[in-house]
Amino acid sequence: MSRRHNLLLAALVLVAVALVGLGTGFLLSLTDSGADSTSAGRTTSPGPSGSATSATPTPRRPTVASGSQIERGRTQDIGYFLGARRTANGLTHVAFDRVQLLRGDAAEKYAKAHGGNAQTARSGLIVNENPRTRDLVLAPDVKVFGGVQLAASSDPERVPVQTLLDALDSKGGTIQLELRFDKLGYVVQVTEKRYA
Repeated sequence: MSRRHNLLLAALVLVAVALVGLGTGFLLSLTDSGADSTSAGRTTSPGPSGSATSATPTPRRPTVASGSQIERGRTQDIGYFLGARRTANGLTHVAFDRVQLLRGDAAEKYAKAHGGNAQTARSGLIVNENPRTRDLVLAPDVKVFGGVQLAASSDPERVPVQTLLDALDSKGGTIQLELRFDKLGYVVQVTEKRYA
């Protein structure tokens, strides 16, 4: 091989190494900025070794029965949250007012019997005759999806649970909610709905 050929080969190898280095640097910068964007809402504090660690650990769902006042085996419900309180163990309890959703003939019959408009009732009628409220326990990792009142959106959008809790004082009895429970009775999902 000629000396010129060797120099050309060495130059190509150096260019290839430089390109690989640039590509690796670019990919690392994407990874770093992606990590920053996903942890933007978390606060960090120095750990015992001085390195930054997450101050808010991922919440763990309890493994004991919730104590929620629901019927055994119930997996969903509809109604309103009227208030909330946090207990000493860090769990959030809500006062829940259950309602019934009537449609079709049942809604029409109810409306006629109670002096309502039977025709408009057919599409959906919320009935709330029982004044009883129930104490429900939110799972630490409860998912909340807001609509018009919680997220100013016609489509369900994920919102922080605190958004819902903050709205209870002013809108609690007007936000129609669909709840989902786990096997231990914890509320694991809350979705703002518009039934009627």
